[in-house]
Amino acid sequence: MKLSFFHLDPTARRAYFRLLGYIRPHWKAFAASVLGMLLYALSQPAFTALIRPLLNGSFAHEKVPYLDWIPLVIVGVFLIRGIAGFGATYGMAGVGRRVIERLRSEMFSRLVHWPAAQYDRLPGGLLVSTMTYNIEQVAEGITYALTILIRDSLTVLGLVGWMVYLAPGLCLFLLVVAPLVLILVRTLSRRFRRVNTQIQQSMSEVTGLSEEAVVSQAVIKTYNGADWIRKRFEAANRRNRDWNLKLAANLAASGPLIQFVAGVGIALVVYAALLSPWFHVASVGTFISFLSALLLLLAPLKHLTNVNAPIQRGVAAVIPVFEILDSAPECLEGGLPLTESRGDIEFDRVSFRYDESLPSVLEDITFRIHPGQSVALVGRSGSGKTTISELLVRLYDTSSGTIRLDGRDLRDWSLADLRNQMTLVSQDGLLFNATIAENIAYGCEGPVERAALEFAATEASLIEEIRKMPLGFDTPVGERGMLLSGGQRQRIMIARALLRKSPILILDEATSALDTVAEREVQQAIARAMSRKTTLIIAHRLSTVERADRILVLENGRIVEEGSHADLVSKSGAYAQLQRSLVDAPGGRVP
Repeated sequence: MKLSFFHLDPTARRAYFRLLGYIRPHWKAFAASVLGMLLYALSQPAFTALIRPLLNGSFAHEKVPYLDWIPLVIVGVFLIRGIAGFGATYGMAGVGRRVIERLRSEMFSRLVHWPAAQYDRLPGGLLVSTMTYNIEQVAEGITYALTILIRDSLTVLGLVGWMVYLAPGLCLFLLVVAPLVLILVRTLSRRFRRVNTQIQQSMSEVTGLSEEAVVSQAVIKTYNGADWIRKRFEAANRRNRDWNLKLAANLAASGPLIQFVAGVGIALVVYAALLSPWFHVASVGTFISFLSALLLLLAPLKHLTNVNAPIQRGVAAVIPVFEILDSAPECLEGGLPLTESRGDIEFDRVSFRYDESLPSVLEDITFRIHPGQSVALVGRSGSGKTTISELLVRLYDTSSGTIRLDGRDLRDWSLADLRNQMTLVSQDGLLFNATIAENIAYGCEGPVERAALEFAATEASLIEEIRKMPLGFDTPVGERGMLLSGGQRQRIMIARALLRKSPILILDEATSALDTVAEREVQQAIARAMSRKTTLIIAHRLSTVERADRILVLENGRIVEEGSHADLVSKSGAYAQLQRSLVDAPGGRVP
């Protein structure tokens, strides 16, 4: 069983052998499956071997002992064949699913520890498609393909061995047929690989657009944009259909071509045995047994040629999976331990760009937040406020300059310990598809008592609404929290922040989805939490900004003003203009 038979280039061959390495922990089940395949394969030549004495005995060409037992032996052969076939197929399926389970777990583990910059480079639809569709193709490449390769290769070897034993001269015709089959298979393999790669790319388009349609359904309805995204989806769906039809055409053509070549070989054998004096067959039973073995070769040969498709599909699918597994994750454990930070934060001439080809988002940012102090960042959209919070939690590292915590570079601290010191409440209001209690307690080490949950919910002005729900804290929030209102989602995130014991609090428009009354109540809870924490506030609303000890005004990635609310208003500069925008804008937000 050589993979070169299936025309795998060096990269694909390495990927396939690496995939086969995942079988090693399950070698006992794999070995048992191979034993079942061996018994299954031996049943084919055993059946043809039984035909020889049966026919010779029936036509009185030779005296055959125990002739009456042959029907029972045939039943026994097929019984063993059935049991062995079931065990081999089921056992290999079990090995394959365990390999897929491990691959999916490894990929998911890598994705949750992937640097944010990696997510920026790849569309979400491609990652979801790789996790689901690609890995299922890998499963077919392991279970079905390996079963066919081993079982039918052993069957071919057994049948050919029996044919050589019966009539070595007639087997010379196999030397003519075999090269033709190999040429056909190698030609089709190139086509299979290219078509399967295109299928996976088109499938990632379909997955990405489907995800967009689900996530953005409110925007699609509001803007009457259903036709636009539907046309894009239909185009991607047609491309996926066309490439799948091309694969089906290749599959449909491969079998008949191989069978035609094999049929030519059979015709040559029959001609040689019946008409040519150069090839002598000892008896009718010998000839029929030889011919039966030759005919039985057709099915495994067809399977071996068709196995190209799942092998090429599996190889094309597993290469992007291994690329993700081989990518560098965030290093959470390295660095100095940090049990409890003082909350002393310093940005020293920090500049940042998301990619070398893109302009800078931040330029020469310098400021300091002393322990227990609150600093607000204000500015128009796109001025770099959220990027500062992303750098602080090390979703990204600075392009130049240094960020320090407690006097040391952020990169000196253990990343896991660093993030344990910070709690982020973002404007997205993203929740997990779990209960309210599980969402509030997210990120806490160990179980959280119900009393603590109730206290956090009370502080976030959410407890009364939770008590009105039939399941209370056990109420599911739905995917992305879509079963709750925007205000409820954001208050759950605030309750999560209040529950988590961390010395640094980052509020990225934490009250943007709240009405005026709810915001006033939550602001009181936030103010109590801020009194014990170093706080970085990103906000557009005047009520949030003016409470900060110091305000930094950003424009085009630079700090243009700094001071208290009263000082900045009196200067009549950029901050004062923003305040006038707040008053004039709907909802009191910076445009």
